[in-house]
Order: sequence, then structure tokens, then C-alpha cells
Amino acid sequence: MFVSATELANESKSILDRVVQGGDLVEVQRHGKTVAVIQPRVGATRSELLRLLRGRGFSAADFEELKAAIDKASAVIGYAGGD
Repeated sequence: MFVSATELANESKSILDRVVQGGDLVEVQRHGKTVAVIQPRVGATRSELLRLLRGRGFSAADFEELKAAIDKASAVIGYAGGD
């Protein structure tokens, strides 16, 4: 998505909402040239992931199951990388 610097100034809340909620990548242009890119932050901490998943109906039991799976994957990746 392309927006002008003026559009960003006037509609920053809705543009940032599209980035956060929709995962959109926004290129901000001034005089037809891209001067900045706004994109969703990559990655999340465990607490952020828990908050996001619970907001979508994930239960505490679901989270514990996911945490155990992530821990197992981390152990394998850590081991494979340690050789």
C-alpha cells in the first residue's frame, strides 16, 4: 500500500491500524518517491503471544500445550545448532 506523507499525517490512526491489524506494509511517499516503510513488528514474546491467543479464544490449557511444543522444538533446534 502506498500513501503520501500528507495522507499519513491526516489518517495516521487508520493507516497504523491497517498495519497492526491487517499486517499491511505501507510505503510512505513524498513527491512520488518512497521515503519510509511502515510494517508490522516481527516476532512476539511469550507473554505477547499469550495475550494475543487468549484474545482469540485460546485457553490456558491450549497455551500450555503450545508452550510444551515450542520448548521441544527449541530443544531440538538448540541441539542441532550445538554440534
